[in-house]
Amino acid sequence: MNKISEIQKQKFFERGFELPNCVNEGCGNKVAVRNWSNWSFKTECSRCQNDRKKGVIREGITIHKKKYCENIDGHLGFNCPVPTIESWKGFEIGCLDLDHLDGDHNNNNKENVKTYCKLCHNRKSIENGDCSNKKESARIFNL
Repeated sequence: MNKISEIQKQKFFERGFELPNCVNEGCGNKVAVRNWSNWSFKTECSRCQNDRKKGVIREGITIHKKKYCENIDGHLGFNCPVPTIESWKGFEIGCLDLDHLDGDHNNNNKENVKTYCKLCHNRKSIENGDCSNKKESARIFNL
C-alpha cells in the first residue's frame, strides 16, 4: 500500500467511519476495499465476490447480484439495450455492476442496491448526478 493510501485509511478510521457490511444476505463481513486513496469500496466482501465469480454456493449466503440487468423493464426511464434475461447468458461476469440507488456507497441495504449493466449504470449515474462530489453522499477525503 502506498503512503497516500495508508494516510487515507488511517483518516477514514480516525473520523469514526466504518466499512459497510457485504450486501449479500447472511454474510456479515465487511466489504472489500477497492482503493483507500479515495475511499472506494466494493459492495461485496472479497470472499463473496470470489465465490460468486467461481459459481461457488455457500450455505446461508444469498448472493444479491443478479445475472442480468435489472433495468430490462425500463424502470430507470430508459430501456436497457439488452432486452431479455436470456440475452445475458455468458455475459454475467464483467458486464454487470452493483449500483447504489441513492448514490451512497455506504448504504448496502439490499433495497438500495440493484444490478445494472455498465451502460444503464453509467447513464443512471450521470442523469442522477451520482458521480458528483457535491452530493451529500459523496465521499469526502482530504490529505
